[in-house]
Amino acid sequence: MSYKLKEKVVRVDHVANCSKNKSCGPECVRVTDGWRAVFLLTLPGQRRPLRRREYVPSEWADTKTKRNEWARQREAYMLTKGLKEEEDRANTTVAQLVEQWLEQRKAEGAETDKDRQRLKDHVLPVLGKLHVAEVRPRHVHELVMALRRTSSVRGGVLASRTIRGIYFLTKQLFTHAVLQELIPGNPIIVGRGVLPKKADKDPGWRKGAVFTKSEVETLISSENVPFHRRILYAISFLTGLRPGQVYELRWGDYEPEFEPLGRLSSSRSWNSWKKVVKSTKTGVDHLVPVHPVLAKILAEWKLRGWPARHGHRPTGQDLIVPTFDGRNRDVRRTMMDFVEDLDELGLRRRRQYDARRTFMSLALNGGASKDIVRWITHPRPADVFDLYVSPSWKALCDAVACVQVEAKGSEVIALRPVPERANSNEIAIRAELGAAKEEGPQL
Repeated sequence: MSYKLKEKVVRVDHVANCSKNKSCGPECVRVTDGWRAVFLLTLPGQRRPLRRREYVPSEWADTKTKRNEWARQREAYMLTKGLKEEEDRANTTVAQLVEQWLEQRKAEGAETDKDRQRLKDHVLPVLGKLHVAEVRPRHVHELVMALRRTSSVRGGVLASRTIRGIYFLTKQLFTHAVLQELIPGNPIIVGRGVLPKKADKDPGWRKGAVFTKSEVETLISSENVPFHRRILYAISFLTGLRPGQVYELRWGDYEPEFEPLGRLSSSRSWNSWKKVVKSTKTGVDHLVPVHPVLAKILAEWKLRGWPARHGHRPTGQDLIVPTFDGRNRDVRRTMMDFVEDLDELGLRRRRQYDARRTFMSLALNGGASKDIVRWITHPRPADVFDLYVSPSWKALCDAVACVQVEAKGSEVIALRPVPERANSNEIAIRAELGAAKEEGPQL
């Protein structure tokens, strides 16, 4: 590729006083006297020339001939480097783009394991060897049709939501390529009807993915369920928080003095796979009214159960429902405990996440407004109107109170000071409540 130099591309000026020379760039403030070379490089594919200013090294600044020679060598180096970079960018493959994009997202703190697996298993076999600039909509059509024929490890073919997720992940990848100016536009488009509509792979599973009022009361009240797990289930079913948020709740997040109902604030979530604390899924703070039944359960847990289980009074930094050794709970182990408790109580097996759906269903069945319930469970503005309007705290409390759930055999317990360390009375309470039964690290 040839490159024709323009006139006066390189100019070497003497800078006597940078502080008074307005044409000198901000990078020249540190120099009070010396020689400066001005470069004007127009690379292929660029409409405007690239202007750069660099100071001539002192060993090259003795004579005009040496200064000009250094400037020409420096210009040739920058030009060659720029052309090579442009050539490398033009030859970037989709596989290389995937690595660059995932590394950037990982550096920004995003979770990339699932995205990497999907791109590796489904996108790279179809598009990986193509140059980014070579990808066309027909390739995307072939990708989607291949996804619709791909077998699933769970039987049948991939679910429609999985196919759509992979498609929009690929579109996000090529949006990154557009922002990096590798391509002028995003080629990830398909015709109408190519993408499958959102639908459950098993149309009948969703109607059973919810708990009834009596099942919830049994889970949070039965003596056959360990006390600390009843607390976990009560928080999950009566707040609608996601499991990771429940595992990261601390006593400092609970404000019982709020009226008419106390308040739980959830702005963090525990990632059991990476063992790190992250922000919530939507990156916003969930402010959830504490249901009267949950308030009674938390009072009993804080007064008796937690100190008896851990041997000291909880502080604001302590987790509300930690493991026996005070750490965050693991979602896989907690799911095993959940299934074990369901089997023990003779209830049908379901997911932990169905507690969130149950909370919304019970609130709506009790007469709560759908918009208010959504504000509690999904506190993210959906449109511009939501940025100007927010429901009152009383409205949120009224919606939570619509969840008609009772704890069998519960009683109101007044909070009182608890000693910093466990005494003989607390040890007796530990034996009475059975909250410190050692069943393993996930207790």
